[in-house]
Amino acid sequence: MPALETHIPKKFTIAIIGGGFTGSILAAQLLRRALPDTCVTVIEKQGLPGRGVAYGTPYSWHLLNVPAGNMSIFPDQPDHFQRWAQENYDSGVDARSFLPRRIYGEYVESVLLDAALPGGLVWKRDEARSIAPTGGRVEIRLGSGTRMLADKVVLALGNFPPSDPLLPGRKEGSSPRYVSFAWSENALAGCEHARSVLLIGSGLTAVDQVLALWSKEFRGTIHILSRRGLLPHAHKTSAAWPRFWDEDSPRTIRSLFRLVRREIQRAQRQGTDWRAVIDSLRPVTAQVWQSLNITERKRFLRHVRPYWEVHRHRLAPDIGQLVAHQLESGQIQVHAGHITNYSETPERVDVTYRQRGSGESFTLSVDRVINCSGPETDCRHLDDPLIASLRRAKLVRPDPLYLGLEVSPQGALVGADGQPSGFLYAVGPARKGMLWESTAVPEIRAQVAALAELLLGETVLNERESLVSSTDQGHQHLRVAAD
Repeated sequence: MPALETHIPKKFTIAIIGGGFTGSILAAQLLRRALPDTCVTVIEKQGLPGRGVAYGTPYSWHLLNVPAGNMSIFPDQPDHFQRWAQENYDSGVDARSFLPRRIYGEYVESVLLDAALPGGLVWKRDEARSIAPTGGRVEIRLGSGTRMLADKVVLALGNFPPSDPLLPGRKEGSSPRYVSFAWSENALAGCEHARSVLLIGSGLTAVDQVLALWSKEFRGTIHILSRRGLLPHAHKTSAAWPRFWDEDSPRTIRSLFRLVRREIQRAQRQGTDWRAVIDSLRPVTAQVWQSLNITERKRFLRHVRPYWEVHRHRLAPDIGQLVAHQLESGQIQVHAGHITNYSETPERVDVTYRQRGSGESFTLSVDRVINCSGPETDCRHLDDPLIASLRRAKLVRPDPLYLGLEVSPQGALVGADGQPSGFLYAVGPARKGMLWESTAVPEIRAQVAALAELLLGETVLNERESLVSSTDQGHQHLRVAAD
């Protein structure tokens, strides 16, 4: 991508750290509306624009879990992705289509390149290692040893790899039979010849690995083990359900749970599926979350979170049918329980777990174990040089529930002193503690649009101040008024 590599000197620079989906669409939004002498710099250490883990997958069976009609990058153009897909992928795409994720990655890159055509974008293939204020600006030190200056910095880091689950008996160190990160390059190397694989975790990542194994013609047994053994549900078309939550609704998890159950029962009596009720909460999820005190949020995380995840984050219908078929045939076997022992030999891995409910112990003997647990959100446990540097400098702190980083309502990162930063922002999963839902496209595009407007508003203010300082005192009032 040579068009993105040329340095374009500008006066006001917004640096975005992370060039996956979130960073790329933020760059596109800024470039579409920025002033002529604004520069947007994206720092991305690997991969193509807009891909990240989700949209960089090579497997055609990895489909979006949101239909095309709700996957536009632009909140004010809801059919933008659908029209792009009709022109660039398949003319038969409609609003209900679930397209391959790699196609969506191409869409994001296309939007970014279109926005960058007039200039103003610098794409740096490098890694940000530290950030520090200096002389009214911000200095970013890169892994290559170079430094750059910016006026505003946005962290668009996406999801971090998961921590290893507790595996009693497992020895530390590299092992060809244990994969700590499901999306690592060689996670499935040689698996097509294995007899059995164990996936630890039963969420969307586990389903993705099932599909990747299927694509590699693996026909052995896939064991899926998690605390509750819950798999994501599949999408199903149903009539829309009216919003039923408002500011007068209950503020406790127990009462909210009862409210949702009553609403589902009412919907079913009218011939509407439970999915419509859950979907009606989507536009107000952040308000519901913020209406709960810290004790109730903890109660949600402890008791309700796994059930919310499998009902809220669903599978494309075709994927749901494939998984159901493999469950029926026995190729997929789901287990619920707590791992009590891990024993590895050069030939096999034995994983013993205590079954949920019965308390009985069972042992699975498999060829490979893949960690498919959710991303690590607690910044205290992250092996990331930038986050570690920001914490040492007291520029960031974890949110109270350790779901991400603490941010202001506008997305400014909060430092160790409890004050929001004037130059450092976050977008995407880092805001999970504030918003709860902060990983799906519809939620992130709203964050991005609001942050772009905020940053560009500050850019205009900067330009006005620069204009005033360049004129004599007698013209200051006239020039500011003219703006």
